[in-house]
Amino acid sequence: MHCQYILQLSLLTLLSLPGTHFSGTQTWSVWYHDRDRTNVICASKGSSVVFACTYSYPDTMEVRRKIWFTPRGKTKQDGSQQGDGVFNTSGLTNKTRYSGRTEFYDQGNNCTLKLNNVTEDDSGRFFFRFEANKHKQAPQGYTGPLGVALTISVLSLKLNENGPVKERDHVTLACTSTCNLPQMEFLWFKDGCPLPGVSGVLGGQYPLGPLSSNDTGCYSCGLGQGMSTPILLDVRYAPRNVSVQVSPSPEVVKGSRLTLTCNNNANPAAETYTWFQRTGTLTSLRLGMGKEHTFKEIDSDDSGLYFCMAQNALGSQNSTELELKVKESAHLMVFLAAFGALFLVTAVIVVLYIYIKRRKWNRAEKKLPTKPVPQKATFSRPEDIYENMRRSAKPITDPDDMNYTELNIRPAPSHRRQLNNKAEDDDAVVYSQLQTQ
Repeated sequence: MHCQYILQLSLLTLLSLPGTHFSGTQTWSVWYHDRDRTNVICASKGSSVVFACTYSYPDTMEVRRKIWFTPRGKTKQDGSQQGDGVFNTSGLTNKTRYSGRTEFYDQGNNCTLKLNNVTEDDSGRFFFRFEANKHKQAPQGYTGPLGVALTISVLSLKLNENGPVKERDHVTLACTSTCNLPQMEFLWFKDGCPLPGVSGVLGGQYPLGPLSSNDTGCYSCGLGQGMSTPILLDVRYAPRNVSVQVSPSPEVVKGSRLTLTCNNNANPAAETYTWFQRTGTLTSLRLGMGKEHTFKEIDSDDSGLYFCMAQNALGSQNSTELELKVKESAHLMVFLAAFGALFLVTAVIVVLYIYIKRRKWNRAEKKLPTKPVPQKATFSRPEDIYENMRRSAKPITDPDDMNYTELNIRPAPSHRRQLNNKAEDDDAVVYSQLQTQ
């Protein structure tokens, strides 16, 4: 009596076990388990998962087909449902997205399946079903109830700093997963590239600091081939590398238009710009505000040293000084150059003209015949001059026939002078006659 009670209790216990089906004294059963003896698997994207499985059936039957599938919609999960094929030993068509990603371990009562390169779309339950029959009988099918639940881990990354992050601050990146797997090794990336010297960090926390502007970027964490959504680490700092850019050139012609631009590197961008002109060793003149300062018509008095100051909420910095040199108008220089060139050309032409003329005169003098030097003719009376001119009846047209002489015209004597001269002549005649006698 006692033994019969124990046998009935054992049968009730076996019937209560999942995946157990009795056919006479032999059972139909499917057992799912992973390494932790649970029916839930959590994996990272891109990794491989193993659905450990064993099954049993009556010895009088022979297995004809083995199938792994995922249920369609809200079907029953009591061992009677079927669904979309993941793997099938009979060669029936499986879902396309599982093609080339499955490995089935078919040894004895082993029904383990390995699924490679898992994605978020693979999340859900997976079931094993087999079909067996006796000789010349219709096959009977059995599906292991409950199945195996696969969850793809979702990574999230947070920054333990709520306010703005500045230079020299210390922060920590915290990566969490929906899977609480033991000893998870996280990978860390900046702008999509692995961080140097970081192959795997346990615990999902990555400290950074003291920060500099070079730490600005998009950070993400990874587990297997899965990766979190990137977050931006924005390191803020005061203006730096402030400089003045001039257009068109620091050496400009008087009256030209000139623009000065204040360039800098800052985060956030500089809010105010101030321009100064150096007036002494320790003094300067404030010119105005704005990123650009423009001279519409620059003057000679604008020559000198200029600098700008860029400022944001974190600080300010002055640029190095830029020297402007204002030159005289280019129009005046062009005019003077043109005038000098014209004067030089004119002088050359005049010299050539005089040289050519002199050569012609020298040649003409060599052709003239040699003539006796005319004697000087002295005319004391105008009547003699006019008489001499009257006798030149033949006009002279050839320059070679012309004779030149020197004329000395004395002024006509007065009437008294003529009388005195006549008296002197008479006295001379008388004196001469006396000497003769």
